Amino acid sequence: MFTATRFATLLTMIGLFCTAAATNAQEPIVRLEVKPKNPKFDDWNKPTVLRSADDAAKVFDKDAIAALAKKVDFKKQFVVVFAWQGSGGDKLAYTVFESFPEQITFSMKHGLTDDIRPHVQVFALRSNVRASIKGPDGKQGKIDGQAAGVRQLKFMPADPTIVFTLGGKANATKLANAAAVEKLVGKASAKALIDQVDFDKEMIVFVSWNTSGPPDGKLQHEVKGPGDDRKLTFFVQGPPGSVRGQRQRIGADFFAVPRNVMVAFDPKER
Repeated sequence: MFTATRFATLLTMIGLFCTAAATNAQEPIVRLEVKPKNPKFDDWNKPTVLRSADDAAKVFDKDAIAALAKKVDFKKQFVVVFAWQGSGGDKLAYTVFESFPEQITFSMKHGLTDDIRPHVQVFALRSNVRASIKGPDGKQGKIDGQAAGVRQLKFMPADPTIVFTLGGKANATKLANAAAVEKLVGKASAKALIDQVDFDKEMIVFVSWNTSGPPDGKLQHEVKGPGDDRKLTFFVQGPPGSVRGQRQRIGADFFAVPRNVMVAFDPKER
């Protein structure tokens, strides 16, 4: 039974994250000797990223949370959990490249034996490091300590001309519930968008933007700040070079975004 006493204990454990050791928060990466209560095994290069004490409470039991509280400050760090099944000889490694901030690349050396077994490794990374994974094809994939969870939604409006009505305004609008989506695009077009999100955890952000070309600029986004202070900024990234056409392009795109993230649009093309 989840009693008031147990609830108070859990809140106390979560609160300890706010006073985590400052020394660990200064290191670009720290290996943590904790294990998730029910690890979700996936490909090794698809880790789970935890950005807050609330995220951690969903993955670790109270003993692990107490151990994390001594090592992790979510105002300055995020946690990456690798969980995969593979050869007993699998070796997950990382390299820290000296830069400001540091760049960290994870890589895998697969074992040669067929003794398939579970592997779990947990790391705390400082919030401002640039972390990536070297995949089996040699390509680098980002580990974004702040931006994971931001994804573009498919939008097929019942009336395609709505793009010209809504697009081109250089702003970002938060749509916190289904009613807000329906008000913006109409019920006929809203359903497909609404079905792609969980409004208990996410909101929809509508980005109205424009560029010129060819070559055209591209809509991009970045997240800055740790934990609950994360700010998501959308912007248009201009093409390289100074020569481009003057044909106007209007954009109207929808994204699923965690509810606790601040959102802005930078009207200046970068």
